[in-house]
Amino acid sequence: MTLRLKKFTDIVQDKSGGNKKLPQELFLLDGQYPVVDQGKKFIAGYINDQEYLVKSTDLPVVIFGDHTKAIKFVDFPFAMGADGVKVLKPKDDCDPKYLYHYLRYAKIPDAGYSRHFKFLKELEIPLPPLEEQRRITSILDQADELRQKRQQAIEKLDQLLQATFIDMFGDPVSNPKGFEVKKLSEQVDLIQIGPFGTQLHQEDYIENGIPLINPSHIKNGKIIPNHKLTVSQSKYEELTQYHLRLNDVLLGRRGEMGRCAVVTQNEVGWLCGTGSLFLRPNLEKINPFFLELLLSSDSIKRYLENVSQGQTMANLNKTIVGTIPLISPSIEIQNKFFLIAEKIDKMKTELKSAKNQVNNLFESLQNQAFNGTSFENLRYKDSL
Repeated sequence: MTLRLKKFTDIVQDKSGGNKKLPQELFLLDGQYPVVDQGKKFIAGYINDQEYLVKSTDLPVVIFGDHTKAIKFVDFPFAMGADGVKVLKPKDDCDPKYLYHYLRYAKIPDAGYSRHFKFLKELEIPLPPLEEQRRITSILDQADELRQKRQQAIEKLDQLLQATFIDMFGDPVSNPKGFEVKKLSEQVDLIQIGPFGTQLHQEDYIENGIPLINPSHIKNGKIIPNHKLTVSQSKYEELTQYHLRLNDVLLGRRGEMGRCAVVTQNEVGWLCGTGSLFLRPNLEKINPFFLELLLSSDSIKRYLENVSQGQTMANLNKTIVGTIPLISPSIEIQNKFFLIAEKIDKMKTELKSAKNQVNNLFESLQNQAFNGTSFENLRYKDSL
């Protein structure tokens, strides 16, 4: 059954006007009423003054970030942030939650920090009868809830790893457990900064060659190469001292501090980039994964930010890195922690795989809901 298409402007009212907008400097950390703005966080702050509340007769509404494209469904009393917040209320023939799901699905062009509401005005929305809209919404809600639960479980595992680290070792800078403290240079066999820029020229770069790992390729403890930024085999063979080995710890030395990752079997032989350095741990003294967690901890990050050099960008050199004071518990305790971390990482991998499956399901359901045809025969359970 082909669905009728309705113009966004025919079915959606902009209810932003007539409501007091709350400047960010008036946001409270806690209060009676939440503040919703165009930021990524669902709740940006709180307020106690009822004068700032959006008219209750308009609830529920969809919030659209005119600058950010953030989309939020709000069905409780709230105050609206001052900048770029659009309060959208559909007319009677469009369910508010259906509108919310459709806007999340719609391909809204990215105009940077410019205004985006003009793109919404150009949309045509497939609009089945209200009963069908609510059934579609229920199905998408269930899939979305499952997505969120998977993500929350992954975040809890991250919290568990951090809590286990603190329980076993305490804060690595204040060192409440009284471990011996040694310079980093005493616990590694090598500190090697990547090649100078003068050692690499435009003609040395090719696609799908040997990956070159700079700080931007180190993300959340993983090494994610850019296969368009690689070097030729001949240049690679000239730079043997920068080849990565198993259990080396890569550390970004420019910009954001604390970006680091352990070299696994997958990355052996890749090349340390100019903006990175690598550490070769003495495995009798320090576990590479323990070293990675130390260097990426909030306390060590703050330490590095304070000692880093550079007027326009934080920069680390071998002397700064070599003199980083690190707690030095026994290698047996470190290895015990590593075994725990391995189990947690395995569970995270399984959860991420399950999350990807649910994401694929959610996208499939969205496509069937909003591609202009009814999916009246589809049920949520049939898709699992």
